[in-house]
Amino acid sequence: MSIPVSEYMTQVPHSVGHDMGIDKAKELMTKYSCHHLPVLDGGQLVGVISDRDIRTAEKVDRAKELKIEDFMTEEPVVVPPNQDVYQVAMLMHEKKIGSVIISGTENTPWGIFTATDALHFFTQQKGAN
Repeated sequence: MSIPVSEYMTQVPHSVGHDMGIDKAKELMTKYSCHHLPVLDGGQLVGVISDRDIRTAEKVDRAKELKIEDFMTEEPVVVPPNQDVYQVAMLMHEKKIGSVIISGTENTPWGIFTATDALHFFTQQKGAN
């Protein structure tokens, strides 16, 4: 039985602009209790930034002057909303990444699926057995 990743993704996640300061990303992650933010440029997806990226940035001199685009992961992995959640989790494991972006469709807004979402899915499956 295939379960679409869209059932476990966060729909229309909070995002940041590529030219914002690192401190803005950290502020939003704290405010919304998240660890990944899609990065946009003119409404187009250009990357993703994680709390790990921010911790790395904070170790650099002049961190306050640095922009999100200086530390984000460019060209994030994007999967369709109907892709099987197991396949997405395997992809994340293989690529050693903490999140994937879920592409939008006419009926489904875009989203993000994180390692935390994967853990939620697998623990829910274990509880159902």
